[in-house]
Amino acid sequence: MFWTRPYEDPMRLFTGTLAVLGSSFFAFTAFQMAARWQEVPFAAVSAFTGFAAVWLTFVWRLHRTALVVSRSGVRVRWLWRTRTVAWGQVRGFYSGPDWLVPERLWLQLYDGTKVRTPVRRHRATVNRLRDGGTVLASDRYEGLLADLERWKAGGPR
Repeated sequence: MFWTRPYEDPMRLFTGTLAVLGSSFFAFTAFQMAARWQEVPFAAVSAFTGFAAVWLTFVWRLHRTALVVSRSGVRVRWLWRTRTVAWGQVRGFYSGPDWLVPERLWLQLYDGTKVRTPVRRHRATVNRLRDGGTVLASDRYEGLLADLERWKAGGPR
């Protein structure tokens, strides 16, 4: 099954670069420590490994935060959780307020559940808090809503 992001995310380049550079740095450092394994204290290796695991998990999950779609459904990826919903469960998409921003994209399910997505509409008057999601200009946001309805109706057009 192929999952695709139905919008462009300019922050993806930044988070991807951060993830790749971080992975490269930690791999280089790990090889250096392995080459000198008799000289490096076990506590330093343990601390390095723990920090690298947490940091790399965080940065790669941040990079993957998105709303993605496929023929079978829609997937909402956040930093700590991923939720996949079949198209048959999705009633529709709408814009609504969130505790962080005044206009966020939501999924409305047939059972009444509302699913928060990482996509929000850009508003010039809103504070600049980042939640790891994507901020879209109004025209791109409206285009995304239309594209999602087409996906729901039977696939990309």
